[in-house]
Amino acid sequence: MENMQLKYVEVIFDKEKPQSMGTEIKIIGKIDEDISNLEYKFIVGKGGIWKTIQDFSINNECLWVPDSTGNYIVMVQAREKDGKKPLDYLAKQDYIICDEESMDNYNNNSNLSNEDINHMKTEEEKFEDIIEYKEKEDIISISSLNTDEKKILTEDFQNKESVKISASKEKIIEEVALDKDEITVGEKCSIEVKSYYDNNMLYRFYIKRYKDWDIIRDYETDNILKYTATQVGEKEFLIQCKRIESNEVFDDYRTIKVNVKEMRQLTINNFKCENKDLLVGEQLRFKVETNYHDETVLYKFYKIYENGRSTCIQEYSNNNVVCYDESQSGNYRILCLAKNILSNKEYDDRAIFVYTAKAYKDISIKNFIADLNSPQAIGSDIRLTSEIDGGKKLLYRYVVKGVIEEDTGFISDDEYIWSPKEVGEYEIIMYVKDSSYDGDYEDCRRINFLIEKKGEKPIKIVDVIVDKDRNTLINDPVNIMVKCESDAHVLYCFNIRRNGSLINKSDYNKSNWIDFTPNKTGEYEIEIMVKDKYSEKEYDAHTFVYLKVLDYLPAKIDYIIMPYKESHLIGDIISFECIVQDTQNILMKYETKINGRKVEETDYIKDKKLRFTPKVAGKYTIDVYAKNVKCKDEFDFKKQVNIYVSEALPVINTNIVTNKKEFKINEEITFDVFNKGGKDVCYEFYLMRNNTWERVQAYSRKKYYSFIPFTAGKYKILALVKSFYKKVNYEDYDELSFEVKDI
Repeated sequence: MENMQLKYVEVIFDKEKPQSMGTEIKIIGKIDEDISNLEYKFIVGKGGIWKTIQDFSINNECLWVPDSTGNYIVMVQAREKDGKKPLDYLAKQDYIICDEESMDNYNNNSNLSNEDINHMKTEEEKFEDIIEYKEKEDIISISSLNTDEKKILTEDFQNKESVKISASKEKIIEEVALDKDEITVGEKCSIEVKSYYDNNMLYRFYIKRYKDWDIIRDYETDNILKYTATQVGEKEFLIQCKRIESNEVFDDYRTIKVNVKEMRQLTINNFKCENKDLLVGEQLRFKVETNYHDETVLYKFYKIYENGRSTCIQEYSNNNVVCYDESQSGNYRILCLAKNILSNKEYDDRAIFVYTAKAYKDISIKNFIADLNSPQAIGSDIRLTSEIDGGKKLLYRYVVKGVIEEDTGFISDDEYIWSPKEVGEYEIIMYVKDSSYDGDYEDCRRINFLIEKKGEKPIKIVDVIVDKDRNTLINDPVNIMVKCESDAHVLYCFNIRRNGSLINKSDYNKSNWIDFTPNKTGEYEIEIMVKDKYSEKEYDAHTFVYLKVLDYLPAKIDYIIMPYKESHLIGDIISFECIVQDTQNILMKYETKINGRKVEETDYIKDKKLRFTPKVAGKYTIDVYAKNVKCKDEFDFKKQVNIYVSEALPVINTNIVTNKKEFKINEEITFDVFNKGGKDVCYEFYLMRNNTWERVQAYSRKKYYSFIPFTAGKYKILALVKSFYKKVNYEDYDELSFEVKDI
């Protein structure tokens, strides 16, 4: 804090002290310097309690009407209106307020010196006088100190020395030990006081803040203080010790210092998105890396929209990865705040990742070719095909420019048959865009064609047969065979490229097939060129075959086979089997959810079958993950199975059947109950005799009831029926009336 200017400040009262209660006293703050933009504040204090009577304003005078007697301190503060300091000027004057009867006594003592007046002040008033102006957090609270402590600090200030406390004649403290001489912010250190006497001792701890001592812990028998560092710098501690029976403020003391260093600066080294493409509807994964390699770092993430609105997507935690699904395309920013878990700052470092979420992958035309080479004759059917990367729902537009022009407009067909009708030079343009794109097009390619008069039948590639799928394994031989339509002597040439680089170029020959074994992974392009034996062109027709060579074949679930069943009930055994190729090298994982809540998840296992027995009703969702044993990703393929499990089919068509047509006394009667539906059906029977219902069988699996009537009369039998799992009184019932006759 910068030193405050105390010169040229004068506090003027319009009435001499002392004055009586209720008197209006004008207080004026006068500064000799000619400064016009000053603000003044007037404060009065008594007994350690300060009260503002006029807050900062341009008015340098105020009226004070004291409402109680006592010795007051009047303080005037001043500051520049637009200054950076909290205060520029300060002045204090004491003032006495008494009752009417005491006015004469004060008048008699009007010749007392300032030193005499100072002796008349209380200890609290003297303590207030010696405290230099500081910010509120730097001032020791008077209420927290007793009279002896205030006296020590008062005498210390008057002597202009640091706190020195006279020790008792007998030494009590043997040693003050630290477990650490130097700590960083956030760390703890232990201060242990060792005494010559083990029992009946009290210990008190202070810490020095600026020029003052703040009490940390008052007298206790515990001789150890655990201190947590929150600020950088050298921290000095004062330890006071005394016997329990001692009447002294303390019997012995020691001071000790601890150096607190700033904690190591945390820096964000890397902020990256682990997705190759940032697309709507896919989970985006962002990861932050710092120079800390432990779990003491906390991360907080905000998502910032184009309009500046922000949303917190993760509060502070030690998770340095945040994932979420983007629902709308647009430009976004992810703000990451990182801090040490013990840091007092809002954050120690921050970083912003700017990205654009797209509705689909950018459209790129890999190739646009014709199955016939230029020139061609009038009437030839020229098939135009392409291979496109990106987009969701593609639209194609084919434009032919030349003697006769054609324009298909945007259509969904990915190939176009062009039959030229006039000789001339033509340019064929293919435009591609996604159906959701509002612009003209997103990519285009062009082919130049020369159409001549009809001559001999041109060479045409009819079919290309590859003995492998699009994805194949490294070091696995590949055979490619070409079929052509022509009445000429056809020659064949195969050029092989890997990741765009030519690795094998063959000469034209009669062989219409090629064998090659890829020994490296990558994207392979096999260009097939054919031409007439006597043709001077580079080729008469050509096409491409694309292969992706991998270290392993990614797992793919072809089918999930489930037994046909219209409904599933609690307790039924449900099983299904996954049909995958390369079965021995494929691992499966099953994640089960009930009504959207995850309840079970297996590790990756080789078992392609899952068998379970549902215990509760609801929607069972089983996410089935498959991956090759060599896969380093979480999975290669995923499918989902939804199964609806009911508690049981309702019990219906309940019917009571008896084994007799006539009923006589002393003869046993048996009633059987038949019904449809239900699961583990239970039965409860009531019998009415003498017009009174009586429960004769509680719910059980026994579906019949037998009894022997001993009296003649009219009876009723009631059967209540329900499934064991149903939490209802009954689902269905039947009632039968019968009459028992005498023999």
